[in-house]
Amino acid sequence: MSHAHCSRPASRSSALRRSGVGTLCVAILTFFASVWLSPATTALGGNERILEASTDDISRAKSELAGAIQKDRFDEASRAVDVLVKDGSKKAINALVQIGLGGQSYGIERYIGSKLVGIPAGEGLDRLCHLANKDKRSSARIILTLVLSARSESNAYKAVLTNLYDPDDSVSLTVIEALEKKDDLGSVDHLIEALARQEKVGRSGTLLAYEIRQCLLKLVGEDFKVAADWKNFWDPRKNDYKRPPPGNQKRGVTSVRRDPPAFFGMEVAAKNVVFLLDVSGSMEVVDDLPEDPGNGVGGRRTGVGEEEEKPKPTPKQQESRQRIRRVQDELIGTIDKLPADVRFNIITFNHEVHAMSKGLVSASSRRKKEAIQYVRKFSAEGETWTDHALREAFGAPQLKAIFLLSDGAPRRDNQLLDTQPILQWVREANRFRRIRLNTVGFEQAGKKLRAFMRNLALQNNGEYIELR
Repeated sequence: MSHAHCSRPASRSSALRRSGVGTLCVAILTFFASVWLSPATTALGGNERILEASTDDISRAKSELAGAIQKDRFDEASRAVDVLVKDGSKKAINALVQIGLGGQSYGIERYIGSKLVGIPAGEGLDRLCHLANKDKRSSARIILTLVLSARSESNAYKAVLTNLYDPDDSVSLTVIEALEKKDDLGSVDHLIEALARQEKVGRSGTLLAYEIRQCLLKLVGEDFKVAADWKNFWDPRKNDYKRPPPGNQKRGVTSVRRDPPAFFGMEVAAKNVVFLLDVSGSMEVVDDLPEDPGNGVGGRRTGVGEEEEKPKPTPKQQESRQRIRRVQDELIGTIDKLPADVRFNIITFNHEVHAMSKGLVSASSRRKKEAIQYVRKFSAEGETWTDHALREAFGAPQLKAIFLLSDGAPRRDNQLLDTQPILQWVREANRFRRIRLNTVGFEQAGKKLRAFMRNLALQNNGEYIELR
């Protein structure tokens, strides 16, 4: 079963999105500075008037922010945000989070985040910590987790660590991303506990459990499969632990399965996954045999020695080096190893986008046989509509990982596409889902394509593999 998607995406120009993409900045002026550092007001009525005015200002700013977001007016929205941040009270923070962090406006979310990173310690920060754990919307918890992970206060760090145990995996994955960047051994106990909780409810094989083990590997330089082994290793060493030198760190085999499915060496750890494959005309190219066959998946290696004449490939070798044939052979092997609890889909793209099925399907024996037959029928032709393909892939609900393979830069109507809008669209579409986007490129494809594929993986917490 297949379907095609060829319509061009509508324009996504937006004042909010254009203006909201900035670097994190610090909000220096605050309401507390203007009130608590000024001479005390002795008359009770004066204090009441100040509080009443502040309440009116908050209500007005809250209303203006809601209206500006609805009308897509960034300048008006940012002014309202500034008023609420400057106030910094519990009520102001409540209004800011309630209205501004609901997922309606990517641009204003980024602007709010940049302001909250610099909010002074005190009532406002305490409220942020509370809402980071208690807000009912995962979108708000994700944004506040990212904000607090940039803070140095202990209550901010505690709120981040608490979200390791969030019921929404996307929030927990956001915490893991933040902890990897913090590179703090103080989080190891919490990661071990989070892994133990996953194991206790039968989720040791999920993407979240895999990412916890990956984070522990990066922080500690050791690799264990289960929480009990991690605890036995860590408890007697944590007070004076020194990480092994980079050359002595474990390579990492963080799967709990003996022979896990992998796509060009990247483990398929997620339970809901899409394989997104370029079948444009350039995939007919037959690549030369590598001088050093490397590790079998085409990883880059170098050697030193006298130059030797390149061996002439046999007809069988030549056939195996055709790009689309390499993809077919690899994907068939991957599908064959998928466990029954995985749900997957295969999407191919050139000047059209075709999916094996309308949604994710279970990896039953029958479905895997059908998928393998589908893969055997691949043919290479046409252009490279990568942007449309990514939109199709992100349409799958509950998706946890994408494996994108392409050998050419995005192209339509014989014109190369600017990759920045594609990267921007994916960043926005993935900001709350935290889908792992793994990419496979080709060394021969050129610098621009390789940079695009590398950036896609980097900004979406995936891996990038370059085939030779």
